[in-house]
Amino acid sequence: MADELSDRVQKEVESNGVKLYMGHSVQKIEPANGSLSVVCENLTLEADMVIVAIGITPNSELAVQAGLTTGIKKAIAVDRQMKTSDDNIYAAGDCADAYHVVTGEKTWIPLALVANRAGWAVADNVCGIPTALDGVAGTAVFKVFDLEVARTGLTVAEAEKAGFDPVSEIIKSRSRAHAHPGSTPIHVHMIGDRKTGWLLGAQMVGREGAAHRINAAAVALHNQMTVERFSQTDLAYAPPFGPVWDPLLTAANQLLKKLGRG
Repeated sequence: MADELSDRVQKEVESNGVKLYMGHSVQKIEPANGSLSVVCENLTLEADMVIVAIGITPNSELAVQAGLTTGIKKAIAVDRQMKTSDDNIYAAGDCADAYHVVTGEKTWIPLALVANRAGWAVADNVCGIPTALDGVAGTAVFKVFDLEVARTGLTVAEAEKAGFDPVSEIIKSRSRAHAHPGSTPIHVHMIGDRKTGWLLGAQMVGREGAAHRINAAAVALHNQMTVERFSQTDLAYAPPFGPVWDPLLTAANQLLKKLGRG
């Protein structure tokens, strides 16, 4: 996520009384006078409770024992029909990998819709109904106090790693028509490919309007739209829901200039 967007998330967290200590490596957690001490190299924090959030890993041990092929982060490797390296075994859910709709390459993004859709596909295929999945865009949203944070597709770093020549633009718009009561700022970070003009990804942060707006960008990614084509989409307008130029369209129009197509 671009610094301008992540800074807004950080300010929202800190404005709600949460202190952030970034860039510190935890060396140990130990009892201390009836509480706990979180010990870093040059910092020690006292706590009543410590919650360790280190992400998840695929539960693929049984698959490995069965001799099935695994891929990214040891997720079970499956084809677009969710078939594993054994023609008689399918896998679905957070334990299995998927194809990314932007790169066409394998990825592992453990989200609820991915898992549910893959389960449906397995059931269809087992019942003799040929079903293949296009893949995932990594569309996700979460809430930080009153702030909506959303993303889909690739970040700049991910785009570079995938071999694209990413160009990005950040715009600040409004969640509603400017003069409408309740209008709040909304930031959009949009990424395109300099060579092809393809839309590669988008991130949004705002108090309202980010969670559902990101779906428009996700649909564009699934259809391999260029930034130029996306800029011509007919998005809904009414003052209580957004400005005449939706923030996504504003971002696309500004990005086109950097891509040399606007």
